[in-house]
Amino acid sequence: MGILKLIAGGLLALICCYVGMQIKKHYRLRATFYKSACEYAQAMSSELSLSKTPLPDIARRFTQGRSGEFERVLTECVSLAINGGGYDTAMDKVSVAHLKNDEKKEVLSFLCGGGKSALSDQLSQVEYYKNLFEQKRKKCEEDSKKLGGMYFKLCVLLGLAIMLILA
Repeated sequence: MGILKLIAGGLLALICCYVGMQIKKHYRLRATFYKSACEYAQAMSSELSLSKTPLPDIARRFTQGRSGEFERVLTECVSLAINGGGYDTAMDKVSVAHLKNDEKKEVLSFLCGGGKSALSDQLSQVEYYKNLFEQKRKKCEEDSKKLGGMYFKLCVLLGLAIMLILA
């Protein structure tokens, strides 16, 4: 019976460690998402101001050779826009993992709102979102270091405590 408790405790400890790793991954993916959003806003700003490249071309160039959550969302928004869908359609059809609902609204507003106003208005809108995404990226990186690491360590400690209690 003692060996069974030890095995059960070990399995529960592994499960706690896995949960801690998933929480840490969640925070890291949020930071990665906003890093890509900042890079896209920068690319969009320079492309619009220098060569006035159409938005679908900017998005296509940006996503070429890249894979991530932001790139997937960007591709979905561009394909919806090409097919006549807008912000409301994107809110219903595009899922954005690891973001809160208000953050999803901000990102989709940025991605679906381009190309509908004068160039100067678009550039100021891109600059606003670039600053917003940069602030969110910094906060998410901080949270990833602090909270992600803390939750991982707490889950490992919880797993060890469960293992000791059952042993």
